[in-house]
Amino acid sequence: MEMLNFYKLKGKPMRIMFSERDPSKRLSGRGNVFVKNLDESIDNKQLSDMFSAFGKVLSCKVVRDASGVSKGYGFVQFYSELSVNIACNVRNGTLIRNQHIHVSPFVSRRQWDESRVFTNVYVKNLAETTTDDDLKMIFEEFGEITSAVVMKDKEGKSRMFGFVNFEKAEAAVTAIDKMNGTIVDEKELHVGRAQRKKNRIQDLKVIFKLEKIKRDMKTRKGTNLYVKNLDYSVDNTKLQELFSEFGTIISCKVMVHPNRISKGVGFVEFSTSEEASKAMLKMNGKVVGNKPIYVSLAQCKEEHKLHLHTQFNNLPWNVVSSTIAPSPHQHPIFSQAWPPMSIPNTMQRVYNFQSYFMCGSRMSNSCPPMSMPNFMVPQPFRPTIYPHAPPVGLHYGFPLPLL
Repeated sequence: MEMLNFYKLKGKPMRIMFSERDPSKRLSGRGNVFVKNLDESIDNKQLSDMFSAFGKVLSCKVVRDASGVSKGYGFVQFYSELSVNIACNVRNGTLIRNQHIHVSPFVSRRQWDESRVFTNVYVKNLAETTTDDDLKMIFEEFGEITSAVVMKDKEGKSRMFGFVNFEKAEAAVTAIDKMNGTIVDEKELHVGRAQRKKNRIQDLKVIFKLEKIKRDMKTRKGTNLYVKNLDYSVDNTKLQELFSEFGTIISCKVMVHPNRISKGVGFVEFSTSEEASKAMLKMNGKVVGNKPIYVSLAQCKEEHKLHLHTQFNNLPWNVVSSTIAPSPHQHPIFSQAWPPMSIPNTMQRVYNFQSYFMCGSRMSNSCPPMSMPNFMVPQPFRPTIYPHAPPVGLHYGFPLPLL
């Protein structure tokens, strides 16, 4: 193990350690140290030599990407937990190859997600010209910063978001409270706790669910109105002016596309249901900008689908067609027919067919609508007539032999 540990095999260094059969010890994370802000030139062996003075090192690893470049952090597994405390106290903050490394006890992702104590802050909606130093200057008033970085793409352009890591958790909480929603370089910043994508999606689902419950409560109160067929020139201000005479408006919004062009629909919320009812009665059908608008109570998505489904099922052709049994002599494709016209019962009993509806002309002096039976008319048997075959031994197109 001493001879072959960290030996390169096919361009990758091997890591050799004693096998641990007990999964509770293997997954506990005891004796594990997390090291970050490492220089790219430091490999597994150099990291092991760096911490071997504090105790017996069982395993050591520098995390790398798919191309083999170091990500700047790694892990060191000690035999005893006492070595962990000594290494953290001595090595944390030391300068190695012009970089101050950070050494701390290992914390699993599950423990990190469940912990309410954090030091890493996520900053979004930065200006394209913001650099790492600019980001550090914005947040340095809240406490000591260990690292501040603006994320960039492959071409080196800013992705307009970054991370700021504080020395203390209190400074991170203060920075979020003070900087979230502030305007920097004519842009509103979003500042929050740095999270993994999975946790961030779960939190957003909870937020959206609470907002949906609030919207449903407003809908049940009957204070929110849905306005349709709006002219494209109508914006939030003009929509509020149209409905302001009927009472106190809490919120008013015209829905727009990503290119800021109106979708022709909007919502107006009043303080009481009486004001909303009055506005709905007065404004429904009113012409605004050469277009009659449609005003009704706003419905949540599920209620709107159920309402449309009920309306469709109550249409006359659905009611009639569901009460008519298909004829056994009908073709299955043509069995879904319009309701039959007035046909004598004797004909229905004899031929047992269901008629189709044929629309007549819209002229006042045209013939009335006609009904066409949809049964299959039997055709007489017509055998196929083929030409007579030539005599045996004679083939057309070849010269006959001379006798």
